[in-house]
Amino acid sequence: MRHNGRFIFYHRTNTDSARTIMNSGFRNGNGYFLSNRIWTGVWLSSVPVDSEPGSEEDALLMVKLDIDEPELSRWEWVGEGRPYREWLLPAAIINRSAAEVEMIDQMEASTVAA
Repeated sequence: MRHNGRFIFYHRTNTDSARTIMNSGFRNGNGYFLSNRIWTGVWLSSVPVDSEPGSEEDALLMVKLDIDEPELSRWEWVGEGRPYREWLLPAAIINRSAAEVEMIDQMEASTVAA
């Protein structure tokens, strides 16, 4: 997850949104995310995660962040039984800390079923 002092994350989205992110940066999304309140941010994972069945999320971004561990840890969503880690970070933090955002081919990375 860490390479050359940077944390490496993955973000699953659709191709059009991936292009927008590459050109203009991340934007916050909103949702209940298996809870009874609305959460805001951008989902990042420690490994490439498959999209949900029927989803149009066909693009995978690799995001390298220059961020310190204490700041990162406050945004982690801990889930039991998952073979990977997830974070819901504010887009402003990602955009400020992003050293590199790259669209990678789904076949280049092994994925974990969501």
